[in-house]
Amino acid sequence: TGTGTGTGSPATTLAELCGGAEVLFCDGFEGGFASDWLEDGGDVRIVAGAAVAGEGNDVLELATYQGQQSSKLIYTFPEEDEIHVRFDVQYDEAYDNSGGSHGPILGGSMNPPWGMMGTAGIKPTGADYFVLNFEPIGTVGNGGALGFYAYFVNMTTMWGTQFESTQPSPPVIVPGQWHCAEYALTLNTPGNTTDGTASFWVDGVLQGTFDGFTWRTDAALRINAFNLDSYNHFNDGAPPATSPNLVRYDNVVVSRAPVGCLAD
Repeated sequence: TGTGTGTGSPATTLAELCGGAEVLFCDGFEGGFASDWLEDGGDVRIVAGAAVAGEGNDVLELATYQGQQSSKLIYTFPEEDEIHVRFDVQYDEAYDNSGGSHGPILGGSMNPPWGMMGTAGIKPTGADYFVLNFEPIGTVGNGGALGFYAYFVNMTTMWGTQFESTQPSPPVIVPGQWHCAEYALTLNTPGNTTDGTASFWVDGVLQGTFDGFTWRTDAALRINAFNLDSYNHFNDGAPPATSPNLVRYDNVVVSRAPVGCLAD
């Protein structure tokens, strides 16, 4: 049984998780994905399965392969200063990210959701955009673990910065196994350039809280978009469409407050 990130005992149903007063959005992908999502091309599928036994019968599957580097759903929401996103994720047993990959993106821009996309190598000004990716660091199935890849004003290079678990023995991603994941982004307050934070949990255990972020310098720039994404660089070659890279998601919750895991 997992442990909630800030809600005490884990919830027993998705409906219970979704019932929180601070919840903005929920989707268990039963029979399809919610109309709140924007499907931005790619190869997005609904397949039979459940991250937690007895909790639904369908999950989201994102496929990438030769000619299809990214598959994603986009959720745009009213602007906030703190957001938590939780989901269950499973990397297929044959998933290969040895050529580089990215995962879900939480962020904000002055032109949501597009203003935070296509920004690789562009250092944020504080009045344009910021992003916080939650994704594998390293190779899945060979010691790779979940962590952050972020673009923020006070980063030291033009490329994003990685943040790994601060635990002595971080949980590695096990291909074919479902993991409960949650991450949080809190913007720096206007006038304070370095009190922004980011935190993440895996299977209910806090893996790290990172501070000192200048996410913005303009108070009008706030969190307003989440991309449920699977992206592969395929730097060492892409698989054919007949044997794609597959990542599955279930039980997505976007909230202003901690959410937590579902009891197994």
